[in-house]
Amino acid sequence: MKKNLQALIQKLPSNTSGKDYVIGDLHGCFNLLERLLTEVAFDEANDRLFSVGDLADRGPDPLLCLELLAEPWFYAVQGNHEAMLMDFFQPYLGTGKLASLKDVNNTGLPQYGGSWIVDYYLSEQEVMADEFNRALRRVLALPLILVVGEGDSRFHIVHAELVKPGSLTSDQLVWLNSDIDQWLAEGTVPEGTRERLLWGRKLMHKSGSFGRAQNGLSTTFCGHTPQPAPCQSLSHVCVDTGAFLTLSARNLDGDYGLTLFNAHQSCWFTASYQHEGIARGRLPKT
Repeated sequence: MKKNLQALIQKLPSNTSGKDYVIGDLHGCFNLLERLLTEVAFDEANDRLFSVGDLADRGPDPLLCLELLAEPWFYAVQGNHEAMLMDFFQPYLGTGKLASLKDVNNTGLPQYGGSWIVDYYLSEQEVMADEFNRALRRVLALPLILVVGEGDSRFHIVHAELVKPGSLTSDQLVWLNSDIDQWLAEGTVPEGTRERLLWGRKLMHKSGSFGRAQNGLSTTFCGHTPQPAPCQSLSHVCVDTGAFLTLSARNLDGDYGLTLFNAHQSCWFTASYQHEGIARGRLPKT
């Protein structure tokens, strides 16, 4: 199925010929992804890989991770790191010229690991390198939400969380399938929701205080808030296990690394820079 460019929400059919996997925040950790895809014998002709966003920044191979967007088997949503990238380069996309990168410090990119972009700036021509431009155009087309499949096989991909604005005074903390279906039909996302989709941390900061399953909301894979292992809160399954954290030599308590999650078997595989093996786990049934 051809990707629908420009949509805030994209809908995809169930995969009837292969497996669907979800990858946590890549953050430039391309070689960890290669290890995981080899481990599960990923079949590019039949399997699909879904990303919860934050492809670049912090790790050693940010552009390689962004170039995955060109693969027909790879689907991603926009993360807050992609949002910051687009915020900085929006004028450049319109004019085709970039006098300097001096204003990049005002966007937060360097503090969040985005200083790698200077390697692709051609100062004499006042443009970015062609390979960067191609990746940038693909980032521009990323949706905020992916809806995959129907009925019991349905799942969602978001970056952070589907928490409703004003949820502290509401009986319904998160958005439901019916809400998402309405947004899909209207081609829009409610005011105030975009920021939570990109930056929200309410559920995963308090993952032990909410129930695991939420009636009316299909499994929703998310990232953004690193966890020592995949965890679930109100139908949100967080698969960000801090891949970039394992670049340092410090000891980490938990299975931190890059996590690849089998969307329909509720099992995962995690690769780390701190060891050669692959950790495995499974979410308990609800």
